[in-house]
Amino acid sequence: MAPPNFSSRINRHAEHAALESARRWPAAGRRAAPAGRQPRNRRLPAHERRDQILDAALHEFSERGFGAARMDDIAARAGLSKGGLYAHFESKDAVFQALMQRMLLPDLLFGERPPERAPQGDARQPQAALADLVDGFLDRAYARLEDDRFIRTLHLLIAEGPRMPDVLGGWRDNHLRLLQSQQALMRRAVESGALRDSALTDMVQLIHAPVLLGAVLRMLQDDEHVRAVLPRLRAAHRRLLLELLPPDPA
Repeated sequence: MAPPNFSSRINRHAEHAALESARRWPAAGRRAAPAGRQPRNRRLPAHERRDQILDAALHEFSERGFGAARMDDIAARAGLSKGGLYAHFESKDAVFQALMQRMLLPDLLFGERPPERAPQGDARQPQAALADLVDGFLDRAYARLEDDRFIRTLHLLIAEGPRMPDVLGGWRDNHLRLLQSQQALMRRAVESGALRDSALTDMVQLIHAPVLLGAVLRMLQDDEHVRAVLPRLRAAHRRLLLELLPPDPA
C-alpha cells in the first residue's frame, strides 16, 4: 500500500518536473498534463490532437481514478465534443492502453542490428561506438525521468494496472516483444564476440532497472534528494554498462 503522502509527493514532483523540463528542454515539447480545459474548435493535426486527448485523459485518470473517469470529462478537458473524442478512441479502455503505449514502452540500447565484433587486434573503434550507443540510450532514458507524463503514467499503471489485465494486453505484448527482440540481439552479439557474456546480456531487463529505480525515487523522495541522486545514478548506470558489456580484451 502506498504511504499516506504518496499523492502529494507525486504532485510536488509534477510541479517541479514541469518547471525544470521547461528550463532544460524548452523546445522538446515536454509538459505536464493540462491543468485546465482546452478551448474548443481548435484545428490540430491528428497526432497533436491525439496527444492532447491523452494528456487530458492522464489528468482525469490521475485525479479521479480509471473507474470514475468518464469519456465526457476527457472530451471536455481536451476541448472536444464526445463524438470528436470517439473519432480518435473507441472506448475508455482504448485511451488507457494508448497512454501506456505512448509513455511506457522501453527505450532500447540497440536498434535492429547487434553491435559488431572488433577487428583482430583493434577494439578501439567498436568500443567507442558502444559508448556512443550507451550515452544515447541514457540520454533518452533519463530525459524521460524529467517528463511528468512518464512519472504519472507509471504511477497510473501501478495503481490501476492490476485491476485491468485484459485492457493492458496489447501494451504488455508490445513491451515483451521489444524486450525479446533486444534479448535476441544481445545473444547474437555475445555469440559473435562483440559483447561480453554477463548478467546484463543474460537478462536485458537489468539494463533498464536503474531507470525504474530513478522513477521510484521521483515518486517517493523529496525534490532535493532526487536532484542530488539522479546524476549519480546515471553515472553509476553508465559505468555498469561500459564495464559489463564490452568484450574481455583477453
